[in-house]
Amino acid sequence: MMRPPALAFVLDAAYYRPAVQLLLSWWSEFGRLLLPVDCAGCSAPDESLCPGCRSRLHRAPARPYRAESGAGSLPFLDECPGGSEDPGGAGAGSRLADREVLPVVAAGRYRHELSRVILAFKNHGRADLAPVLAAVLARAVQDAARQLAVPGAGPWLLVPAPSRAGSRRRRGYDPLDVLLCRLRRRGLLPPGAVLLRGAVVSGPRTRPGGLLPGAAQKSLGRAARRRNVAGSMRARPGRQQMLDGSDCLLVDDVLTTGATLAELARTVRRAGGRVVGGAVLAAASAPSGDGPAGPWT
Repeated sequence: MMRPPALAFVLDAAYYRPAVQLLLSWWSEFGRLLLPVDCAGCSAPDESLCPGCRSRLHRAPARPYRAESGAGSLPFLDECPGGSEDPGGAGAGSRLADREVLPVVAAGRYRHELSRVILAFKNHGRADLAPVLAAVLARAVQDAARQLAVPGAGPWLLVPAPSRAGSRRRRGYDPLDVLLCRLRRRGLLPPGAVLLRGAVVSGPRTRPGGLLPGAAQKSLGRAARRRNVAGSMRARPGRQQMLDGSDCLLVDDVLTTGATLAELARTVRRAGGRVVGGAVLAAASAPSGDGPAGPWT
């Protein structure tokens, strides 16, 4: 009997066959006749993304940028697996100013058309927007690879942030996984990059003090976001050996405080992986303190 991971790869390969994609495109066009769609950017009728919004969306992430300076919860690049901020022991605290925060490359800023398209894709079932967002993510991943990947080190891993099981059930798909699979099928991954799907999964929290299960990051402030994801991820046993000793670039959709990438980095490091940085679709202004966050994620 075929195991679930193997079955997933077979279904994935079948889904991205050219003939299947053509049939899905025809079905999408037919569906628009029955259920008209509005532009995700400006709500213009009968367009998944109108020409004006599409043009602005392509211009917005034309120059990916380093976004870690606005994310106060990101770990240090040399942080130890347990998440300590003082890995050097006594006296190391005086050297914190000399340490580098985990570098993160964002394709664009989380505003205007880019933010609306991401929200529609993630939360409103607009899977038709995957092609345009995959192109945006490709820019961030490729730029991050040029800046951060170790040259000549051989294959290195792209490790996506996991979706919660409840979010996957509600949406019917994992948005980040859909985009990264499209990059792989279209040959848009950087040279030497290997997409490691499902290497890190969401699971029961292993640390006390977390919020109620299912608490949405978008409703939380900076400190609450850190508590909400603490201990919420684990490396899948079958993939842990692949992480051990490998250079890893972390991938997420939106960077706000960096709490999710920090927990992902700790999980990868505990499995023996070397985290070189991160790449995201967009970066947003981070909330402060424990107050409610804005609509950015």
